[in-house]
Amino acid sequence: MLVAIQLVMGPKIRLSQWNVRADENAGVLEGVAWLDGRLDLPNQGADPSHTRMHDTAYYDGKVFNVFPPLVGFLTVILSPLHRLMLDGVDVWLQTPMVLLFFWPVPIVGFVVFLKQTGDPAWAALLTVGWMGGTALLPELADAGSGQLAQMNHVASQVGLLIFAADLLGKQRIWPALLGLAISVWTRQMTCLYALPLLIVAAKQRRIALCLIGLTVIAAPLLTLNQLKFGSPLDFGYRHIYVNRDSEELAERCKAHGVFSPHFLPDNFYYMHLAPPRIDEVSTTRVHIVAPHQHGVSIWLTTPLLLLFLIDVRKWYRDAPRRLLALGTLPVMAGLLCYHGTGFIQPGWNRFALDFLPIWLAIIAPYARGGWRGWFAIGCTAWSLLYFQTVMPNIAIIAERVSCVSR
Repeated sequence: MLVAIQLVMGPKIRLSQWNVRADENAGVLEGVAWLDGRLDLPNQGADPSHTRMHDTAYYDGKVFNVFPPLVGFLTVILSPLHRLMLDGVDVWLQTPMVLLFFWPVPIVGFVVFLKQTGDPAWAALLTVGWMGGTALLPELADAGSGQLAQMNHVASQVGLLIFAADLLGKQRIWPALLGLAISVWTRQMTCLYALPLLIVAAKQRRIALCLIGLTVIAAPLLTLNQLKFGSPLDFGYRHIYVNRDSEELAERCKAHGVFSPHFLPDNFYYMHLAPPRIDEVSTTRVHIVAPHQHGVSIWLTTPLLLLFLIDVRKWYRDAPRRLLALGTLPVMAGLLCYHGTGFIQPGWNRFALDFLPIWLAIIAPYARGGWRGWFAIGCTAWSLLYFQTVMPNIAIIAERVSCVSR
């Protein structure tokens, strides 16, 4: 499996080049701010339109991070390992970066899929397909360059699989809470997975443990919201667009709010129906994009998910799988009502990662044997080839950037 990951993904993600810079990552910068005894991001200036980094909020004359706090927490924890400087030097050592944001992915993926299939070969196949045949691959590549949103997507995948493994397994509650903490502290929308967890805890009469765990998970987010934006329920996303009214997403947010059913048709189209379009063909790649770079249908990029529909009767008869599958619907609904689709994702849909690994865990036992086995192998091969075609190698990207610079 590790050899396959290196062959399929090695040129795409280049672990030897992973790094994070404080001046380019709002999560790391926020952790540095906490160590300095402040909440707003240092060295961002007071100009709301020109000097602050992208996807940060301008509120009450200050600039704040709006992304969940896991990277900030890790920055504080790892601070003894680094020279916490803000003049453009790297603040995260490469080894902790790879250990925290790459290796948990194949390890947790293999363990979870092994528990679901009982077969190491199929667990390896599903792990490679998940990492190289879904939007996780481009997120891994961008996470390696220190992009906060992509680092969060990668970390959330580990949390979601831990959560799914507990609900589909022994249902001990605390592992699910651990997974939920990782996912919520990287992707807030996954907080809705507390609903199926509460149902399981109530049936086991362990609701107190569950509520205590959920309080621990929610408290940091709500407290930070209150301190930064004056309300525990204000995550700051509407403040991203201050003095950026000309941007498309700013117009959508201003007209209909951060969340609205108005966005559901467009978001549903780009997540479930939008076809790819060949934009460029050369000797090095085929550039596939979707209109306005809003995404391509998950059913076309990762057709293995069709087993979720084909075998609906099977997983619906299994109470834990049914509960977990139904628990993904509120998360999907929230994503579909968001004012953005994920944007700048030519050929994939990254928001779908908030439920995709859970679907894979649900259908894993049905992906082997008979025609389903061949179907799973064929779909995985297609997805791996698709994302190899869509994504250029890191070396090609670096060469293009160098040419532009010259």
